[in-house]
Amino acid sequence: KLIQQEIPVIKIKNFLRNMSILSDFLAFFEVWRIIIKTKPDVLHVTSSKAGGIGALAGRLSGVKNIVFTSHGLTFDEVWRPSWQRVLIYAGTWLTMRLAHQSIMISTETYERAHQMPSMAGRVKLIWNGVADIDFVDKSEARKKLASYVSNRAFWIGGIGELHPNKNWSVAIKTMASLPNHVHLLIIGEGEERQYLETLIKKLNLSNRVHLLGYIDGATYLKAYDVYLLPSLKEGLPYVLLEAGLAGLPVIASDIPGNQDIIESGQSGFLVKPTIDLLATTLQMLIRDEGMRRQLGNNLQVKVKSSFFVDQMVTDTIACYESNMLEAV
Repeated sequence: KLIQQEIPVIKIKNFLRNMSILSDFLAFFEVWRIIIKTKPDVLHVTSSKAGGIGALAGRLSGVKNIVFTSHGLTFDEVWRPSWQRVLIYAGTWLTMRLAHQSIMISTETYERAHQMPSMAGRVKLIWNGVADIDFVDKSEARKKLASYVSNRAFWIGGIGELHPNKNWSVAIKTMASLPNHVHLLIIGEGEERQYLETLIKKLNLSNRVHLLGYIDGATYLKAYDVYLLPSLKEGLPYVLLEAGLAGLPVIASDIPGNQDIIESGQSGFLVKPTIDLLATTLQMLIRDEGMRRQLGNNLQVKVKSSFFVDQMVTDTIACYESNMLEAV
């Protein structure tokens, strides 16, 4: 999309998701050389590792305006060993110190980040925002996504990386408690694909749980009857905002980020992502079409009134400009 808008894109070939001393070292020098060559007025970095590498390279290159956006605090990833979470906390703090301003995208993470040592006045809250989406209508979307699934079936949808953070294994296990006409369709790819495929076969759910791979899925959201997000950690998930624009009823984990978007019982349901609670809540929505419609309508109103892209852009530019004034 950036290339289509004629925005230059430079690939960092040594950036890897997982830690690698050699690759990270080489990635740092790639970023440093790019900064020296381009001389940016603003360096905006994001994600834990790329943020740290970019902020350090920016400081050493003399960049006067470095902004770091955290899409959820990585040390909240409960599936990691404790020692990793301690190291990640230290790395996150150092990244935020190297940046001139840090942006948090959920209220709860903003409040915690603001209380970290030496962070007073260095952290801002800017919610994500979405633009209007040209949705494909329900019937056509179902044909495009999975024509082999009956149009009379009840479709539970999910979009996201096949990664431990997304907790798809619990969603799949929950399907064993639901009626046979209910299907789960997950759009996304990732490191857990083989594990999830094995789990699906083990539970004899191959005819009802479908891993659709990577698709630009937002335009097809109206294919679903309910949207499910059982994540263990989120920032402020765009996919919930997109589901809201589509008018879908949502069941999501009761975690920071989701809590800014969903008012449980009014514009969706926030629950602890256990098999029993997910199954109970899903069964209630499967039975009650009127409730589904009301929850979807309420969420659509909330997203359109509070999470629009123009406000996000305005607030981000204001962050850049305030740093420039302080640097003068």
